[in-house]
This record gives sequence, C-alpha cells and structure tokens, in this order.
Amino acid sequence: MAADYNMTRELLEAHQVPCSVAEVHGVICGQLCADEAGFDLNLATNILAIPEAASDVINSLLKMLAEDAEQQLAAGDFGFQPLLPEDDEDIGTRLSALSDWCDGFTTGFAGAWIREDGDMTEETREVLSDFARIAQVEAEDDASDRENEVNLMEITEYVRMAAITLFLHNGAKRRRPASGEDPGPDAELH
Repeated sequence: MAADYNMTRELLEAHQVPCSVAEVHGVICGQLCADEAGFDLNLATNILAIPEAASDVINSLLKMLAEDAEQQLAAGDFGFQPLLPEDDEDIGTRLSALSDWCDGFTTGFAGAWIREDGDMTEETREVLSDFARIAQVEAEDDASDRENEVNLMEITEYVRMAAITLFLHNGAKRRRPASGEDPGPDAELH
C-alpha cells in the first residue's frame, strides 16, 4: 500500500502525535539513507518524541511508511517521492512541509549514522548541508506566485533525487547479497 499524506495526517492527529507527516517521513527516509542498518522503530519514536505508550496503530503506520519508502528508494526507477501535501494546497503549506521533511531527514540520518564521520562522502555532506538550508527556506514575498511555484518544484525535485542518491551510496548496501548468494532477478549489474 502506497503512503497517503492525508490518511497519515489523520492517524497522527487522532493519536496526538505532535509531528507533521513530512517530518515523520523525513526521519524515516533519513534513517533508510544513512546506513545499511535501515529503519529502526525505536530510534524513530525517540527522535520524533512519540510516547512509548503510542498505539500499535502508530507503530504499524511508521513501519508501513518505512517499507513504502524503502521500496520506492530501492526500485531503481527513480520514482521515490517525499510524502508531502498535494499541489492543490497553498504554497506556504507545501513549502513548510518540505522544510519539515528536510529537517526530519537530517535528524533521522544523524541518528542512524553509525560509521565514523570521516567515512561520510563529500557528496553526502553536501546533501545534508543543502537539506539543512532548505529546512530554513521561506517563500519569497517579492517573488510572483509562479516564481515561487517553479522554485518549490525545482527544490522538491532536488530533494527527491538527492535522497535517492544517498540511499544508493549509503543505505542500499543492506540489499546486496553476501558472497556466493543468488542476487535475485532485481540485482543491479555493474
């Protein structure tokens, strides 16, 4: 089942989870892109300050979001999409969600990164720095609605492709078979 922004928002609100959908999805994606360890439910709930008594519904939701994101990131068709509001929402709402997603991503990535900082590639550092800057972005008041729309579209596309790149460089290692194992029909050839 593909993740749905509105359904996710309703579930989070119904269970008094004080995080935005975008932040939750960003934390999950950051974990998936950080290292081969993958999604860690306990780490995600700690980062997002979700109470230990959170219902099974929320834990199942987080697992489903992680499964969906990992499938998208690993698919090889570059179809991954950050979980953000639809285009019919006002630009301020969408920009705020993208900011939350990037902030969540960098936090999730930092929490899941288990290697030495020196092991981080320059490209990874650059993406994380860009995401930290995007998390601070606001709509330009002096720009036209059209300019703001184009800028948001371009930034969202960069974020989408950068997340895929980080997953392929860092997180996808867990999907590689051990020596002598059958790589399966979906394995990449180099």
